[in-house]
Amino acid sequence: VTRVASLALVSCACGAVASAYGRTKQSHPCLGSVCAAAEKGLRTLGAAAASGAQPLLTRLEPQISTASGLACKGLDKLEEKLPILQQPPERV
Repeated sequence: VTRVASLALVSCACGAVASAYGRTKQSHPCLGSVCAAAEKGLRTLGAAAASGAQPLLTRLEPQISTASGLACKGLDKLEEKLPILQQPPERV
């Protein structure tokens, strides 16, 4: 996930979405209140899910590690075949 997020095109797209989300919250106060409540709920839910999932993640660590390794190899091949993924968005 970290490698995919660090790709220039993905990073730029995430930044654009975050920027649009922030501008929307600022320009529409009612929507901003709803978004703030949703964000708070998601943070609470995320914290609860993370603490509850920890025993399962510990138990599945070897399988997760194997899947991560395979995903990285696949991403290596994808980056090799599509060098455009490494280009800054301005050049694409």
